[in-house]
Amino acid sequence: MLRLCTWLERVLERITGFAGFIGCTSMLIMIALIFGNMLSRYAFGLGAVWAQELEWYLLSVMAMMGIAYAMKFDDHVRVDILSSRFSPVGMMWLNLIAALLVALPCALLIIHYSLPFAETSFIRGERSPNSSGLPWRWIPKAMVVVGFVFVASESLRQALENGRRLVQHYAGRV
Repeated sequence: MLRLCTWLERVLERITGFAGFIGCTSMLIMIALIFGNMLSRYAFGLGAVWAQELEWYLLSVMAMMGIAYAMKFDDHVRVDILSSRFSPVGMMWLNLIAALLVALPCALLIIHYSLPFAETSFIRGERSPNSSGLPWRWIPKAMVVVGFVFVASESLRQALENGRRLVQHYAGRV
């Protein structure tokens, strides 16, 4: 059973790493695009609505992929006033409970309620209100769903990791 949990942890860790890679890549592309947009606008007096909208699309990819990746490295926002006083075992319990009772249910609720929103946008073929804008308005909306699938995956990984560490801790004492 412990081997299965460890294997699943590694698989979920790779999935979160993939989300981080996608987020990082989209950030690099977005930075290059912003620089290109600024250069073309201020140096040549040219601008394109589609390029500005693409910045928002890339921002949605970067932000939604980055949430799970930040969770992986414990770089997310949390209340450390209480947790800083916990022992290492207390932190494992806190992380396990937070992953199972807060992060995972919240991620699943957000997926549940945002999926129809993205699906409707896709079915309707929603596009930019600007004539020269991008036609795929469903992409940033779908990124909410995809991003929180990665958050759910990372929450499950953290629950497995902390549960395994707790079992190992208590098994070592007995």
